[in-house]
Amino acid sequence: MPVTRVDSQKNSPGTKDKFTLLTMPYNQRPLYLYGGQLQVNTGYKFAVRGKMYDSEGGLIRLKDNGTASVMHYFSAELKYGITDFLEMTLQSDYMKKGVRDETVHYWSGTDYMITVNNLTETRGMGDLLLQAAAHLPMEYKLFDIGLAGGIYLPVGRSETPQPEHKITDVAAANIYTINYHFKNVNGNGVPVYLMSAAGKLSVSKFTLTTDLTIKTPMKEGENVRWDYTLQTAKTFTYTSKTYSYLLNTMKSLNVAAHYQAAGWLDVYLNTTIFRSSGGWTEYTLGRYSNPEQGFIALEPGMELQISPAIKIYQRMSLPVSGTNADAPFSLIITVSVNMFPFMK
Repeated sequence: MPVTRVDSQKNSPGTKDKFTLLTMPYNQRPLYLYGGQLQVNTGYKFAVRGKMYDSEGGLIRLKDNGTASVMHYFSAELKYGITDFLEMTLQSDYMKKGVRDETVHYWSGTDYMITVNNLTETRGMGDLLLQAAAHLPMEYKLFDIGLAGGIYLPVGRSETPQPEHKITDVAAANIYTINYHFKNVNGNGVPVYLMSAAGKLSVSKFTLTTDLTIKTPMKEGENVRWDYTLQTAKTFTYTSKTYSYLLNTMKSLNVAAHYQAAGWLDVYLNTTIFRSSGGWTEYTLGRYSNPEQGFIALEPGMELQISPAIKIYQRMSLPVSGTNADAPFSLIITVSVNMFPFMK
């Protein structure tokens, strides 16, 4: 059965084949996929964590105290257009990040000399997002509005692994190096709801898009916190304690201005506004609110049509302001493979 779409050249209704649908410029596409369209997205994000914002919004340069670091983030996403106006998504990710503090030396004359290295590592698979999205049941011409809802299933590891602290460079009973190695994981530990609303407006070669996304935990979670003791034999013993926590509710707003420079090239500037609050963490004496976090970032980017089936998205993230949040400089590249497997 032929699919009816707005003609990419004449902006008038017409019967479209796979080639036309796959090469439709961004300013003439609806918010979500066409019916029968299968899309596979793989992304890589490289982030340099050289700055962060304190509770007053002041900028702290982490490289000045030796705690700058990099993050590697990989994502995978599978989308399918159930109908022209309903889309399903599966998504997950893998993250690797290490933060090494500045080396500290402790000494007291000839009594002792101890060197301390501190590494905090975060790595692992994230949770699995199941999402459904629907938009207006009409052909896209000037504007589109969509709603999405989903849930992150806690399939990624969430329990904090035991640290791996080591004693090295032992020159004498009172001269050695302590290497603290703390580990974190990427999973939330509890199901997290996702709700999103999006809009798109195109006039000639110019397009304005916006979306608001809210993520909130379904329930409280439990994790373990590790205590450690340095023994006289220069070895560590560990004990774990269970504690409760509630994840923050996260809100993010994106507003982007696009320009269709050519049929194969869309360039844009996106503004991201992020807020996180409402959660708490349990310690010995009770529950303590998590710090409220927020940041604003500018993100120039582009979409390149490499072939009818392949698009490449490139984006740069530049932090502008924030509170209690990292301020990384990020580069993101995504390869998108599109097809209509059941259309002749």
